[in-house]
Amino acid sequence: MKSKFYLFYFFCLCALPPLPAQELEISGYFENQFFPQKMGDGLKLQDYNKLRLDLSTEISDNLSFNTDFIYRTFHGMTSINLLDFLPEKLSRGLVALPREYTTIEQPDENYLDNAYLTFYSERMNVRLGKQQLPWGAGYTWNPTDIFNDKNTFDPTYEKVGVNALKIELSFAAEGMLSAVLSPGEVWENSTKALKLRQHFHGFDLSACFIEKEQQTFTDALVMGIPLFTTFTEKRRLFGGDFSGELFGLGFWAEGAYNKMKISEDYGQYLTGADFTFENGLYLTAEYYRNELGKSDKKDYALSDWMRLFSASGENLGQNYLFAGQRYPVSELWNWSNFALINLDDKSAILFPWFDYSFNDNTEIILVGYLPLGEKETEFGEFGYGGFARVRVYF
Repeated sequence: MKSKFYLFYFFCLCALPPLPAQELEISGYFENQFFPQKMGDGLKLQDYNKLRLDLSTEISDNLSFNTDFIYRTFHGMTSINLLDFLPEKLSRGLVALPREYTTIEQPDENYLDNAYLTFYSERMNVRLGKQQLPWGAGYTWNPTDIFNDKNTFDPTYEKVGVNALKIELSFAAEGMLSAVLSPGEVWENSTKALKLRQHFHGFDLSACFIEKEQQTFTDALVMGIPLFTTFTEKRRLFGGDFSGELFGLGFWAEGAYNKMKISEDYGQYLTGADFTFENGLYLTAEYYRNELGKSDKKDYALSDWMRLFSASGENLGQNYLFAGQRYPVSELWNWSNFALINLDDKSAILFPWFDYSFNDNTEIILVGYLPLGEKETEFGEFGYGGFARVRVYF
């Protein structure tokens, strides 16, 4: 399998027309992340090394090509038993299952993260290939973003590319209409999205419509053991967002209403604000309402926990608050503290965060995870830990 990835990557490079060496830009970074966390009765250690290679070129005045390749190796604990994260009342009935049913393996990986062609014109841009599709104004959550799986513990970390065709048409002074098609096996299960953006009196406004096939989790009972199962259904999303600044205070909001083919419809909404003082102290807060979640921890079912552990990472509860501060201790050091709070089950995770710029090309990040809450709450079952990340650009 690895050889196929390398062969395809080599083909992409060879497919470029002959260019002077100075027109092919090569960059990237090396990253190491060490991640200790309490799981079960002990402290488990995870570590990875990641190499990213970026290449870009301007083929002509209105055509460009960009690609990046990622190779990552995992070390330490490379298999995770989900039973270590489940409440005892749910994990008790699953211990008799074969290990492969409750274990996630993390093999080494290498892949094309992004690879796309971009055509530019005065009023239209067309991008074809695996590309970044960031949607939404929120920081910790993005209800309108169905293309990316966001990690609420590290929401600004780079996203994986999405295979799609994107067409952007500009209108008026600052208006933009975007159309995205991410093909599936047939037209019916392909993801289709439209987004209309405009700048109005200092605020960026947008409205969107998305249709996709998605995996839905539901509970099942097999031979008296509570399990879960999944099914695929059509999802239609109607949403929008806005962001802007008023009297030095930043505001943003984002929301989506999801009409489901089989399961119940639900909404997801957020609003946030931030402010920076003259001494550099930065404060931010964001409230999130998730109608897909439960208002009482007693109602958390196995399917809810599995959805939390899945790529979508949907939270268990309905009401959340994210808040924090960042302060520049010196020209190179930043000290931050963040909190992610489930307002329904009264659990939380605190994140003391330090980032240091060793030089123009090297950054170091140290983050702690300090969970608070009772057993069977969303974050009360989470073990303490953190991560140390070093990244060197070239």
